Amino acid sequence: MTHAQPSARVKVGVLLAGQPSDLAEWLRDAAAFDAAGADVLWLDLASQPELDPLAMAAALAVVTFRSHLFVSLPEPDLVSPSAPRLLATIDRLSRGRVRFVADAEASTAEALSPELVSGVGVVRHVAGSPAVLEDAEGQRWTVEPPPDGREGWQTSVLAAVERGAYGMIVPASPGLLDLLRNPDDQGDRRDLQLSVG
Repeated sequence: MTHAQPSARVKVGVLLAGQPSDLAEWLRDAAAFDAAGADVLWLDLASQPELDPLAMAAALAVVTFRSHLFVSLPEPDLVSPSAPRLLATIDRLSRGRVRFVADAEASTAEALSPELVSGVGVVRHVAGSPAVLEDAEGQRWTVEPPPDGREGWQTSVLAAVERGAYGMIVPASPGLLDLLRNPDDQGDRRDLQLSVG
């Protein structure tokens, strides 16, 4: 059964692995998703407190070229005094592709540097809906489970269209990479590895 490809109407974001064991491989995976056409790469290292999300965002900005970068910032008490300069550097490295992810009410980024945030942009979790993000233009991104094959992917995309979502964010997986690289291929390619470019 062949479905129309509705993905042109819904942007696709990738939630990068939150527990990278091999940082070089993690960056290769991010670059592969960027090259495959992901509209957003979301860096959320809440589960890795020993890694600096700002340093990781700078590295991500250097190895990617087209995807917007959603970056969850650390708690204010974990932020160094030099963070505003680092944020400005990341914005320049990314050529304006970075957006900071904030809670519905408060924002670490705004506490650090209101001027920077007004130029960069903030994507907020929607109050009462932790699986929904909203940007400054009111466009909503929904966080979705990993696709279960091509049929499951098409069903998820159609459901996002029906909900009026601007985009959907899906956890990184080899299957998602294959779907982005080969949107019209109907074959099952579960043998793919993420870090294979």
